[in-house]
Amino acid sequence: MRSRPQRLTTDPVRVALGLVVLGTGVLIARRGQLPVLERDLFRLVNDLPAAVLPAVWVVMQLGNVLAVPVLAVAAALGRRLRAARDLLVSGLAAYVAADLVKALVGRERPGGLPVGAVLHEGPAGGAGFVSGHSAVAAALATAAAPYLTRRGRRVAWTLAWTVAVARVYVGAHLPLDVVGGVALGWAIGSLVHWLAGVPTRQVRPARVEAVLRRFGLPVTGVAPAAVRARSSQPFEAVDADGRRLYVKYLAPDRHERDRLYRWWRVFAVGDVKDADALAPLHHQAEHEAVAALTVERRGVRVPSVLLARGADRDAVVVQEYVVGRPLDELAAGELTPGLLREVWGQVARTHAARVAHRDLVAASVLVDPAGRPWLVDFGNARTGATDDETAVDVAELLASLAAAPGSPAEPAVLVATAVDVLGDAAVAAALPSLTPLALSWETRRRLHDDPARLRAVRTAVHARLDLPDPDRPAFPPAGPAARVLVTAGCAVALAGPVLVAGAGATAGSIGPQGWRWLGGALLLAGAASLARATAVRHAADRRVSVGRALVLTLVARNVGLVRGRDGERRARARLLERAGLLPPDAHAAAVRTALAGLGGSAVVAVTALALAAVDGSVPTWRSPATVLAAAATGAAAWVLTGAGQLAARRAGSDPAPPRVPRPTGPREDRAALFGWAALATALEATVLACALYAAGGRVPVLAVVAGYAALRLLWTALPAAGLPGAPEVLLLLLLGGLGTPVAAACAAVVVTRSLTTWLPAAVGLAIDRRARPHVLPTSP
Repeated sequence: MRSRPQRLTTDPVRVALGLVVLGTGVLIARRGQLPVLERDLFRLVNDLPAAVLPAVWVVMQLGNVLAVPVLAVAAALGRRLRAARDLLVSGLAAYVAADLVKALVGRERPGGLPVGAVLHEGPAGGAGFVSGHSAVAAALATAAAPYLTRRGRRVAWTLAWTVAVARVYVGAHLPLDVVGGVALGWAIGSLVHWLAGVPTRQVRPARVEAVLRRFGLPVTGVAPAAVRARSSQPFEAVDADGRRLYVKYLAPDRHERDRLYRWWRVFAVGDVKDADALAPLHHQAEHEAVAALTVERRGVRVPSVLLARGADRDAVVVQEYVVGRPLDELAAGELTPGLLREVWGQVARTHAARVAHRDLVAASVLVDPAGRPWLVDFGNARTGATDDETAVDVAELLASLAAAPGSPAEPAVLVATAVDVLGDAAVAAALPSLTPLALSWETRRRLHDDPARLRAVRTAVHARLDLPDPDRPAFPPAGPAARVLVTAGCAVALAGPVLVAGAGATAGSIGPQGWRWLGGALLLAGAASLARATAVRHAADRRVSVGRALVLTLVARNVGLVRGRDGERRARARLLERAGLLPPDAHAAAVRTALAGLGGSAVVAVTALALAAVDGSVPTWRSPATVLAAAATGAAAWVLTGAGQLAARRAGSDPAPPRVPRPTGPREDRAALFGWAALATALEATVLACALYAAGGRVPVLAVVAGYAALRLLWTALPAAGLPGAPEVLLLLLLGGLGTPVAAACAAVVVTRSLTTWLPAAVGLAIDRRARPHVLPTSP
């Protein structure tokens, strides 16, 4: 099989996940204490009998650095030069990186710890975290994976984990050491694939012919078809009756079958294009045939299906060959409004059968010599589709036609014909999917050089449906005075706790062991942001992805510093409009989000306080020692920020938001909305607890969570209490009243507010500045 390289979007995700696991391991390893669970796991493996050592030793050599050139040479001798390159680079990089991490962490090996280690190979020198053997073995398995079959990949990773377990068995490493090594090797191998690309396999025509004969369809003249295909390999052939056939070969190694790819699509877009990619191959073939036959019975022009069979390793879908040209290859004069109406008519019949094509690019519509459109390639189709799924088809075809080479149709014509055939509601429902990430890779590639085409389509939809322009500024300019005052207020609010205790005392309160707690606080702050984004997604009836909701949450947080709580809510509504929601729906979602924030904070406060009372962990309240100093700095920040927001309002009258309906929705959606909002508040409260422990404070966690949730409820319900300066003062008073030393309380407040407020606002400002003036012009 020859192959061509491609870059997968999931490789950077693998790198990030590997580094997160490695970073978490570093934080635990630097703690200096051996967790009970890790010690028990070590003893469980290390106490295995010595009789297994010979077999274990042989497999363990796959993690030796000498195995890297050996495997690379073997791949080169097999004429797998790209595989040899990836093996060599990944293995050597993992070996060097493991040594660097060992020098950074400096964790003891089991022989130097009181764990009763049985050293089957004798004492081992050097640091323990991370395991170099595990890192090398994981890097080699990652590097080799794209060049192996599914069974081969399972074998490679089984061997890699066997190497990791073997290092624990011989007493050279603890379980955390090998987990960190595997994560490091996985990240390095994935980085190499991202930089160099991975192969896409091409099947030989002889294999396809053999598969067809095995399934009872003898053919001749099998050859690659001169068509574009994304989720299969296309061939054409001739059967015994002389009919020309189109053969789709479904291979088992498509990247759509990767679970991580699917999780990433759900996060970034909220949609997985190939819903059946994880099903057995023969089920995929049969499902495509069922979808095609279903729409054919409804009068849709589709090629007749002659065969849909498969086995574990491959499957085929055979159809009659349709002679025609894709829509994106027609000249501008050929793509007339009449033809477009016929195309949308075929789409309407497909959706009337409750079938969503889910890959309805222009290349999926063929026009035969008689000028009739045919829908092809139902490999990603969904039967029993929802309205949201059919709306994705409309968005995909609109964007794909607008992005076609030479722009054969004007956006206004595309939208007008779609509205004439499908109706206003169907085209309006497509707006949330008229964003780059929601579209197919082919459409995104064409839009990359000219993103104005997609904006033109969205503009045409709004104009045809008489909707307000979503890119209109949300507020009039705030003016330089407002920006200066707010910036000064934020700076004073951030520096206030440091001034109260002194810079030296605040920084000195975080000892060498406190940095691991700060790492945990950073991870929890990121999780809290994701939880709030998920709450926004549920407030918007799940018509935006978590990734997009995260972006609009960050941008709205930045806007709220200048425009206040009401401005933040209205900015969030405008950003939801830009995500495709109609104005009333967008403002209703913003209202739901605000109510969920109140309800979630109340639930967390009451629950944590009740648990603390039952547990007996409510400390005695003490008079805070920093009342005057904290109040002075907080008041200064509060006055400056309030003056800036007042100046921003006086710079121009804000447009009145539209009247919104009372928030409604299914009970389960409301429960999920409040649940995610409560989780976000609880995670933010835990950030405060981690920051407090990093600074040496030892207040019970439940008391900290209850106090933080109560304060968050206060400054959410009373916008004036949430102005920069006030939350810092309230948090200092809370921690001081719980008996926290002044320096520790100030350090904890600075860290918590930086991770939950200032850093998200800074990221939102950067996104807003970069996206202006076409995408997110909401900042003052």
